[in-house]
Amino acid sequence: MDRRGTLVALLVLGVAPRIVRAQQTGKAYRVGWLDYSSSAENLGIFVQAMGERGWLEGKTFKVEYRGGEGKTEQLSKMAAELVRLPVDVIVAPGTREAIAAKKATGSIPIVMMGVDDPVESGLVASLARPGGNVTGLASARRELSGKLLSLLREFFPRASSVAVLWDSTNPELQVTVGYLQVAARTLGVSLNSVPVQRYTEVEPAFAAIKKQGSQMLIVQMSSMLVPGWIADLALKYKLPLASTSAGYAYEGGLLAYSDDWNAVFNRVAILVDRILKGAKPADLPVELPAKFKLIVNEKTAHALGLAIPASIMIQVDHLIE
Repeated sequence: MDRRGTLVALLVLGVAPRIVRAQQTGKAYRVGWLDYSSSAENLGIFVQAMGERGWLEGKTFKVEYRGGEGKTEQLSKMAAELVRLPVDVIVAPGTREAIAAKKATGSIPIVMMGVDDPVESGLVASLARPGGNVTGLASARRELSGKLLSLLREFFPRASSVAVLWDSTNPELQVTVGYLQVAARTLGVSLNSVPVQRYTEVEPAFAAIKKQGSQMLIVQMSSMLVPGWIADLALKYKLPLASTSAGYAYEGGLLAYSDDWNAVFNRVAILVDRILKGAKPADLPVELPAKFKLIVNEKTAHALGLAIPASIMIQVDHLIE
């Protein structure tokens, strides 16, 4: 078959010429991954999702990982470094990452996720028509927060108060605390906001929460509030811990209601795939997560002397036994 015939056949099969050229010439497209915390969380899920679309890491694409080590200045430097390389697209798994990437470039495509309000943040003109170099998935933290509290309340139908422990050095979390305040009012419970700024404040905060008599505890994920440590403290003070981050339940918290990260990064991979094949972010609407997971730690429930309600059991996606 001649070259023209080969190209026609590939088009019929849905294989983009740009990807074919990359494979023929040995070029690997550069996908920048900008990470505020330097944890590389979910990077493996993304690489696997890209593989399911025919992209071979190290052959047809290469991940250029840059971490900010939990420092805004470092994050900006890493964003600028990705732009200088240059990469072909930047994946930004959070609000701070997306803003840093947007400040660093107005031309390289950016695929974001976990941003509460990308319009208000100035990242896109609208969800339906982003209009610039940014697209991706917005956050569903408002919905997650309300559902999480209602699930926790099913364990404690007579509870009158809930404490929320959060890292006040992260201004994004103030928004989520606001969502929880609205949900708490709707459910008829009082919310005790417990902000901490440094590691040394965390265990005293647990002691204060216990002394104040809050029957339920919600923890907001941050690089300071490490899941294993926080779950151990919750068990020590016999506080039922819930979070919208799955790690807390897996490490010993009572429950988590979170985004299905496999589904989220599957969508991210689809968007990156389309961009590398020539689509423009301005033409790709910003999406909202559509799948969520309820994780319950049965061992922790037993340790706390709790029975898992039947209404919870019928909703559980993963029961940790």
